[in-house]
Amino acid sequence: MPQKDTQFLLLMNKSKQVNGGNDDSIMIIDSDEESIAEPPKEEPPVYVFEDEEPEVDPAYPFEGVLRQVDIPLPSSVLELAVPRIPPEAARSTLDPFPTVLEKTMVISAVCADYSTRIVTLPLSPPHPTLTDINPWVRTLSISGGVSHQEIPRGVSITFTYRECEQLEEQVVTRSRAKSHSKETGRWELFVATYSAESSGLLIVHRIPIAEGSDGQHFREDEIETKRRYLAAPAKSITFNPSSYPSPRHSTLLVAFHDGCVKIYSCFSTKPSKASRRSSGPQSDFETSETEGKWLISLYPGFEQSSAQRKTIIHAEWVLGGRAVMVLLADGGWGVWDIEGAGPGATKGPLQRQTSVQGVSGGSLTAFSVSGRIFSPLTGGNRTESSSSIAEQRPKFAPLTPSTKRVREDTLLKGAMIGSTSPSLCGEISVYQTNSYRDALPDESILLRHGNQTAAIHSLLSLWRNAVKATGTFDASNRCRVSAIQDIALMGEQLKGIGHLPVALHRNRDAGRGRFDVLITAERRLMILAPRLSEPEEAPVSRLSTSQTPTAETDQVMLRRGELGVEGPVLKPNVFRASSVAYTG
Repeated sequence: MPQKDTQFLLLMNKSKQVNGGNDDSIMIIDSDEESIAEPPKEEPPVYVFEDEEPEVDPAYPFEGVLRQVDIPLPSSVLELAVPRIPPEAARSTLDPFPTVLEKTMVISAVCADYSTRIVTLPLSPPHPTLTDINPWVRTLSISGGVSHQEIPRGVSITFTYRECEQLEEQVVTRSRAKSHSKETGRWELFVATYSAESSGLLIVHRIPIAEGSDGQHFREDEIETKRRYLAAPAKSITFNPSSYPSPRHSTLLVAFHDGCVKIYSCFSTKPSKASRRSSGPQSDFETSETEGKWLISLYPGFEQSSAQRKTIIHAEWVLGGRAVMVLLADGGWGVWDIEGAGPGATKGPLQRQTSVQGVSGGSLTAFSVSGRIFSPLTGGNRTESSSSIAEQRPKFAPLTPSTKRVREDTLLKGAMIGSTSPSLCGEISVYQTNSYRDALPDESILLRHGNQTAAIHSLLSLWRNAVKATGTFDASNRCRVSAIQDIALMGEQLKGIGHLPVALHRNRDAGRGRFDVLITAERRLMILAPRLSEPEEAPVSRLSTSQTPTAETDQVMLRRGELGVEGPVLKPNVFRASSVAYTG
């Protein structure tokens, strides 16, 4: 504790007395009235990250873990969800972006105590010496009467924006117009959860985001909740990946167990008075605060052995939210082009979701493009326990210019058919790989079916090849995916697969360096990364060697063995020789 600073002033007063005697006196003046200096507040240390690119071991071609954070919750977590944000190259700098995501990450979790929790933590990992997570981790809990009365089965989140006019209507009804009169709008978080309560229940929470002195936070006292009872329990839900102000950003993809996928719009729209009879742009339509509506139902084909439709394992948005991809229990997959945006497609039923021409309550069954993860099982008497591998005889296919351009493994040999049985476990992971300047988004697809994994490196290219298929081959032969092999699970079950975005490394191939593959097992996380490529050295031409050598060219020639004690060493031109041998 700092001691009290008290100044004493000593004055020697030597004055003559009346009787002529000298009296030396000491006067003590205490300056305690001065302000006491407050101890300086301890500011948290500021840590700066290194700008240099770390060295990556080619044997383990992925970045290291900077920090592992354990966030305790009072109940078991059943499922997690994060907002699906396009990569930086896939979105324009002029597009609106939630400011809360500039410095923090938002994670939603449904727990076994029927609650839904929103966790926010900074993007920059704290220093390893900071063990207390309470100052920088915030948790919002949604429970009680506004939550489920049974255990929720899934969650999905996205961001939306509420304009100033909508805010004024809201605050007038709550008699708080003065406090929000200067607001131009605010970002809000959509949280959708579902459970098997009653016949099935879908709950959508709308959580405002407020700006505070200590950063942005969610306003718990202004949460809006809407309930929608379903005809059957849902299997999975996913918000559209489109961002605001796209009219489809608030649409929800709901998959059911009975082989049906439905699209639900959280905002139902109505045309304005000025354009009620015209087909104006999407900006001519205003949003009305209603309970939402079902837009369309999607159905797969029927089973061969029964009159029931095929079982859907998982459904996901593709083509930037303009199409829907499903994974079936028999290992098949298909894409519904609901807006007619794919290659070679016509107008879809939801091409204009906000216009009066759009279909509401319609249905669609035909796939625009489809394929299988593995070859279909042949023969009805084939047992699932059989581990033998049969060979299917190929169809006769004459050599034509069309078939020469097709790289088909089963062209001259039979297709190897394994004994893989149908599975009810699987998922789809989607990651956009091209720029926002392209006409259509190109995406990488990862598929998990049971313990099998596969990848579609370019869904758009595969789609175009399927549309242009000609000759004696079926279009399905070109719509095959490549299997991801040599995954050592160590006896554990495969639980998940996803894209892991990474920073572009100088030794990574630009075409394959956008993401790694994250594999989730029962107790382990595995990262599949492409091998690092060594940078190629530029060949030294004869013109450069004939000129005055520099220190840099000497080092290059010395590493190649072209520089000796007496000067350059003449060696044969290996590049030219290999080129001649190849062309000959």
